[in-house]
Amino acid sequence: MQQSGEQGESTAFKRARIYAFYLLALVTLGMAAAFVSDLLMFSFTGWGTGGEVLAEHRLHVMIIAANVWIVILSVASQLYRPLKRVALMQAAFALITLLLIGTIVGGGPVQEVLPFFVLIGLMSLFHPAGGEMLSFGDDYSPALLGLVAVAAIPVLAFAVNQFTLQGSGDVHSLLGHYMEMTTMAIGLLLLGLVASAGATGHRFVAWLTAGLAIYFGVLSLVFPTQTSSLGLMWASALILWGVVFVAVSELRATGRTSISSERPLNIRGSPRA
Repeated sequence: MQQSGEQGESTAFKRARIYAFYLLALVTLGMAAAFVSDLLMFSFTGWGTGGEVLAEHRLHVMIIAANVWIVILSVASQLYRPLKRVALMQAAFALITLLLIGTIVGGGPVQEVLPFFVLIGLMSLFHPAGGEMLSFGDDYSPALLGLVAVAAIPVLAFAVNQFTLQGSGDVHSLLGHYMEMTTMAIGLLLLGLVASAGATGHRFVAWLTAGLAIYFGVLSLVFPTQTSSLGLMWASALILWGVVFVAVSELRATGRTSISSERPLNIRGSPRA
């Protein structure tokens, strides 16, 4: 009887944990719809005349919007089969943490980011995967990891440059935009690492990684005079990198190449996505 009671309590606890997890996801998405929908729309309207209101801040605001989109989409994905999307939850928590740090260092509106950090942090804590949220999965991709390593030097150089500019005192630094660009660059590498690591859902994270790289590259080509634009050569290289990254990820997922084959890690994790 005692054992049966303990099992009942365990089942009730698990059920409450799941309900709390989904409730947190819905609250996070609801807050995003209520408070950052205008920002999110700039990732679309910023390309045309609708972005003229942003003036010299167009590229910065559109990149900030792209970062927030990745967090929101990763959270939204948890509403369906979260055990198959652990990597997306890892990506959401990593990015919201970076955004909070960037906002604090850049002197931005911390009160606008902190609630999302708390909600997503609690989601990670209550995630049905439990301890596997801290796992790298059953395997990793040497090819994807190699691509992240290739991108690391120029991307980190860009991040350092933007971080240095944050102290310049110009209008972009006063708004914390250089710090946001630093966050984006570091976040791109973190997304690549999550995609390489092999937790369930890594394939989706690879698409988000490639999408951010291509988005920033195209922005730089379309708006070459905007502050923080990469220029023709580096923008083209970033776009090419994004295309190659997602192509290798797809080959990895379908098992059509030995170059991107996955190798086991000595860390217990989830099955492949």
